[in-house]
Amino acid sequence: MTFLLLALACQSAPLSLSEAESEALEVETRVDEDSETVLTVTWTTETTSDAVLEYGTDDRYGAVVEGWSSDDGLEHAVVLAGLSADLEWHWRAVAQTEDGELVSADGVFQPPSPPNDLPRLQVAGNSDQLVLSPVIGGESFAAIYNGAGEPVWWRKLSTSPVTFTQARMSHDGKAVIVMATLPELGESMAIVRMPVAGGAPVITYTPNGHHDFVELPTGGYAVLVKDVRPFGSDTVEGDAIVEFELDGTSRTVWSTWDAGDPDHLDAMATLVSGDKEWTHDNSLALLDGNYWVSSHRLCTVSIVHAQTGALVAELGSGGDVALTGGDGFGPQHAALPVEGGFLVFNNRPTNGGEMWSEAVQYDVDLRAGTYARAWSYDADRSVTTRMLGNVEPLPQGGHLVSWGSAGRLTILNEAHEPTWEASAPLGHGFGYSHAVRDFSGEP
Repeated sequence: MTFLLLALACQSAPLSLSEAESEALEVETRVDEDSETVLTVTWTTETTSDAVLEYGTDDRYGAVVEGWSSDDGLEHAVVLAGLSADLEWHWRAVAQTEDGELVSADGVFQPPSPPNDLPRLQVAGNSDQLVLSPVIGGESFAAIYNGAGEPVWWRKLSTSPVTFTQARMSHDGKAVIVMATLPELGESMAIVRMPVAGGAPVITYTPNGHHDFVELPTGGYAVLVKDVRPFGSDTVEGDAIVEFELDGTSRTVWSTWDAGDPDHLDAMATLVSGDKEWTHDNSLALLDGNYWVSSHRLCTVSIVHAQTGALVAELGSGGDVALTGGDGFGPQHAALPVEGGFLVFNNRPTNGGEMWSEAVQYDVDLRAGTYARAWSYDADRSVTTRMLGNVEPLPQGGHLVSWGSAGRLTILNEAHEPTWEASAPLGHGFGYSHAVRDFSGEP
């Protein structure tokens, strides 16, 4: 059983619940209209109070959480999310009257079972970690799974699997953000912000976007976009980083064309449109004022200054940072900067021979112009991921590995040993997957 409930800011110590009278407090409840997996409880108090809620699998509750309160402490809300559909959940809201008496209201919430076309995962090991991922198969979903392999939140998306690779939690933890080509929105790629607790999505159009995006502090998004230009007698597809603001303005930060021209055109893949693919950038990350971009076809990771668009450094095949220890990477996905280096999902090794995939961390010293392999995990070379795949650190230590098109998730402990494995049924895969730290919503 896995749950997560976010407690938003409150103003004083929680009330004691032991003397609360049952069903004396007027509350309103709302279940999200999309997956019906999220319960929002709201109420008003006569005096300044906290938003306090008990919940559990029976009327003894067992857990106490605090929620959101207005500035004057009279309006309150608690959002319950991430609850297993296999259990009946009891909850009780508590408040205080002007006379100092404690009153309460209670109820029962039963989340629905997930739709038949959203798979349940086969799990080995134990985990309390929630994982958000695009689920790619006959139907496409953005879904959050608990440690038992159950979907506890989802949104179905009418999109092609090849156009839906990324789903992220928003910075404030109140929405899931996806980038996909949705037929109902036309042909343009769009970023869709879906409130966890339900409500109308917020759509930002990102023409020619693909693969990955990051949410900016301004509320806008930095997006990988196709940058198609004539080159000789060919039309060649490169990539660029473009920042899209919520007011509709955009700014091109950097393009692969800024770093030089393509060569070996006859060896490039020809796309359906007839353009020849050059870089195939596939992931984007932002840390300390620099973008990190992974190029699958060039087997490089580029570091780009976010304000000026200047190329800070390039790691990998033909880059200006020298590999000094261990094997290199490439072709690869999802370069993610971490303290002292970066993580990357290596789709296949550079030394040829047997095909297998791995999660890798490299230490980087840009002053010295060097990088070296720190650790790697390859599941005994038993998994080959031809599309997607990523690795990221977990809040409590260790790492989450998504094996992309192989339809597998792994949690590693701090010794880089697997403690939890989850597998999707045949015919399903994952996009870039992420640990869920905050899972909340406001009414």
